[in-house]
Amino acid sequence: MRRMLMTTVMLWAVLALAACGDSSTPATDNGPGTDPGDDVLDVLLTDVPDAVGDPGRDPGTDDGLDVPGDLPVADEGVVTDTPVDVVPTCKEGDPCDDESACTWGEACNAAGECVGGTTYTCDDGRDCTDDTCDGKGNCQFTIQATTCLVNGICRAKDDLDPYNPCLSCQPGSDKGAFQAQADDTACDPSTIMPMCQIALSGKCAAGVCVPDATFPNACDDNSTCTADSCDAVTGACVHAASPGGEACVLDDRCKAGTCMEGKCIIPLTAGCDDGNACTQDSCNAATGCEHTALSDIPCDDGSACSLDDTCFGGTCTGLPTNCDDGNICTLDGCNLITGCWHDITDNTCCEGGVSKCDDNNPCTNDDCDPITLACINTNNTASCNDGNSCTVNDSCEAGYCSGVSKNCNDGNECTLDSCEAGKCIHTAQDTLTCDDGRDCSTGDHCAAGACVADTSACDVCTYTFAPAVSKFVTMGIADNGNAGNGLNLDEDLATCGPADDCCCGLDNALGPLAGLPVAQEGITKAMDDGSIILLFEHRNLRTDGGAYTLAFYAGKLDPANATCDFKTQNCQYIVDKAIFKDWPECSPLVTLDNAKIVGTKLTAGGMNYRFPFDLPLAGINLHVDLYMTRLEANVVVAGGKVTNMTGILGGAVPKQQMIDAITAIEPWTIEQIDKATILSFIDILVVPDIDGDGDGELESASIGIKFSAIAGTITNVY
Repeated sequence: MRRMLMTTVMLWAVLALAACGDSSTPATDNGPGTDPGDDVLDVLLTDVPDAVGDPGRDPGTDDGLDVPGDLPVADEGVVTDTPVDVVPTCKEGDPCDDESACTWGEACNAAGECVGGTTYTCDDGRDCTDDTCDGKGNCQFTIQATTCLVNGICRAKDDLDPYNPCLSCQPGSDKGAFQAQADDTACDPSTIMPMCQIALSGKCAAGVCVPDATFPNACDDNSTCTADSCDAVTGACVHAASPGGEACVLDDRCKAGTCMEGKCIIPLTAGCDDGNACTQDSCNAATGCEHTALSDIPCDDGSACSLDDTCFGGTCTGLPTNCDDGNICTLDGCNLITGCWHDITDNTCCEGGVSKCDDNNPCTNDDCDPITLACINTNNTASCNDGNSCTVNDSCEAGYCSGVSKNCNDGNECTLDSCEAGKCIHTAQDTLTCDDGRDCSTGDHCAAGACVADTSACDVCTYTFAPAVSKFVTMGIADNGNAGNGLNLDEDLATCGPADDCCCGLDNALGPLAGLPVAQEGITKAMDDGSIILLFEHRNLRTDGGAYTLAFYAGKLDPANATCDFKTQNCQYIVDKAIFKDWPECSPLVTLDNAKIVGTKLTAGGMNYRFPFDLPLAGINLHVDLYMTRLEANVVVAGGKVTNMTGILGGAVPKQQMIDAITAIEPWTIEQIDKATILSFIDILVVPDIDGDGDGELESASIGIKFSAIAGTITNVY
């Protein structure tokens, strides 16, 4: 103990001696005997013992050197501490080292302390790395546990490679490279398709997205004023302007225009009037103008060389005018504008345009023998006037003049048609029975010249449908909320469902129900056997990014094609008229009016849309309402129709509505499982994740319904 204390004291003494030297000249060690203070330090550093029994010099004894700081030793063996002034080891402002490899630019303060160092900046500008100094003057950048850093770009867990949808960030396997997705994982092959080829869907195989089916990119811009093609080198769609002059339409299919420099020019006067009195013109919002041919209606063909013009099959025709005046002394003809003409001609029998043998009968040709001048009178078929204003096209026959009765038929069975003084008279026949042409009406009879009936049993709406219709072929629910299985319904990237298996803001909280056989098998069976047929109608379809309306229907095969394969063929369907608003609106009840197609991507719906939907469960169709309805799909458009469609229909279903709907089903027809068990499953598995009614409480569960669809046609209602 004594030796250790002595050593400490002598070290303090050495420091004091060093501080008392010439401050203007840094001390250097020139060896013993050169500098007194330095020699003392040399001695002390070599004499301080490093272990018990070290034969080093005892600082408490006189060793023959005149060393300041040799201390007296008390009789008790305790070193007496003689006070020594401590001088700071560095001057204020001098550079120094605070012994931290993560700082620089330190300097001494007035107290001799090394302060003021600036910390090295270790920031690589990436959110996915923790940036620190390693204590040796170097920066360390550690990739966070739930992220990847691929090619210098941060990626979150499950993020897909933008150039290969079958590779994703899996930090648990490799934080520095994308990893292959599991085989058969659904993928979007659009990023890997060859130029001018498109595909609706695909599946991963060995880290590569393999398209389910490919189609040529028709680049159809739905305009008749352009010639559409795909550039085989760049893959870009080319829309070359047509020569011009072709008929075209825009949003309003009932206003036709003309192509000019690739654009459709619609005149202000455009409409459905075709200028033909022999057609009944009307507008069908879905298909455009319709012109129904009429017959037996008086008309005017615009020719002065015809009489009694009448419509026949949509065309106005008349009887040819007989311009033969029965006068051998005139040349006869007809001008389409001015009518009949008669030019005077002279011969041996004529004088001043009058025959010398005129017998005053317009129905004979009064001629003469040019040699003997004997008169020859022969019957003709010249036009004449029988004196009856209710006949037309009067002409001669067998030497007498007669005409054809004027056509006064107005096509109305509730009027008696007649002619008086050359005018048609239509007298109402209120006592007659008639047929208004509708099978559903009763008591058809004439009243005030019109056919009326009791139509209370009839549907008073006129239903029209667009040619672009998509029929659901497959439908299913995934058991998780990962990529490709749900949509971001609440537009919040921080939430997803189900909570234990989801990512990226995708909502599919009802996914766990997919594990119930009555759910998944029920959906598959209903789609395969046609017990539920769902259709989307693309009303006023657009492919230029402009908004149009998607209408939704439940239907069945039209009996006219009862054997049509509704899973592979473009079949005709009839839809339930209960899905229409009542007269006079007569429009679909369920619509998404903000549908848009950009490229091959279709989007529709959003936070403020509601969608009634029947969810098939093993023989029953459970009716639910999808709030926050949203649809996203890949589409192929060709010839003005959507030929293929693959996507996700999402929404939020109130949990209590599901419970109430199942409770109300009587009788219960599902043999595989009883009602109480189903209700128990729903109570356990359905965890609300959406506030559908905006009251601040989560009462609804999100769902993502994956589907594929092919083209179809809607013909009528039932």
